[in-house]
Amino acid sequence: MDTKVRILERPELNNPLVICGLPGSGYVGKMAVDHLISELKAKKMAEFYSYSFPPQVIVKKAGYVDMVKNELYYWKDPSGRRDLLLYGGDAQPVSTEAEYELSDIVTDLVKELGAKRLFTLAAYVTGSLTSTPRVFGTATDEAELRELEKHNVIPMAEGNITGMNGLLVGFAKLKDMVGICLLGETSGYILDAKAAQAVLRVLLDIIGMRISFESLDRKAMETSLLIKNLKREMERKGGEKKEDLGYIS
Repeated sequence: MDTKVRILERPELNNPLVICGLPGSGYVGKMAVDHLISELKAKKMAEFYSYSFPPQVIVKKAGYVDMVKNELYYWKDPSGRRDLLLYGGDAQPVSTEAEYELSDIVTDLVKELGAKRLFTLAAYVTGSLTSTPRVFGTATDEAELRELEKHNVIPMAEGNITGMNGLLVGFAKLKDMVGICLLGETSGYILDAKAAQAVLRVLLDIIGMRISFESLDRKAMETSLLIKNLKREMERKGGEKKEDLGYIS
């Protein structure tokens, strides 16, 4: 087995909902889940290490070194309505076998903790820059898909969701949990906080939660400014190209 699991705590949870977001195009899912963990002050309950994570260590701001890992956090709802399990991390495995193995292990663990629904947050890569990202979605059954449409989620008609952000939904279905994937529209060229913001707002609307978006809003404004500058530069270069072609002809 390529995966090592370190359990720090086994909390008693009330009907927990699982929300996952791992690094991928635009870091859309990771930024969204990291924001949730930070705002909710969620507690870490498990760490996951894989021999198929990128061969490197991470130097933290304080100057110390840490291994690449994934982490599972929990948040207990003060109202007693529904607790959350939040899964994120530094990287996805680089081998297909390890992605399957880790997805299998994670879904086993959250099911043991009582989870019946699992969301993954991911990127819908278009290759085009947009300052108003749409949110696409898919689910493991038609009823859930119709429910997503009520929250202005555009159903995916076809295609693939690669990596663990897709596999976790597939394993959820195999283990009789509901699996849902929400994907924020992004070019795939930049760290896209605007897409992370869009997908997280839709998720919170679906599950009926509110949190502060202040820090993510700041990052989203930076993304918007970057997109404007990139578009301006592309238009400038496009104009230069047309002038050159006209001169050559």
